[in-house]
Amino acid sequence: MKGLLLNALLGLGLGRFGSVWGLPVFLPVVALELAYGFHVHHLSVGGGLRRGAALLICGQLGFLLGALLRPLPGER
Repeated sequence: MKGLLLNALLGLGLGRFGSVWGLPVFLPVVALELAYGFHVHHLSVGGGLRRGAALLICGQLGFLLGALLRPLPGER
């Protein structure tokens, strides 16, 4: 649950203040979260794949929401 929140907040921040080239940041973050899950919670391979997919999707949806929250050029 903490990983989903972390990815959503990271995606929101990157979408709001960054560019689309910041999306590869999610790959090492998800890899670290999966390594933690394998080591501490003893996830199976199938569980790790499902968790990784959920983390990536959550981060990407947060990025899209952050991109929608950007101000229009004339609003500043």
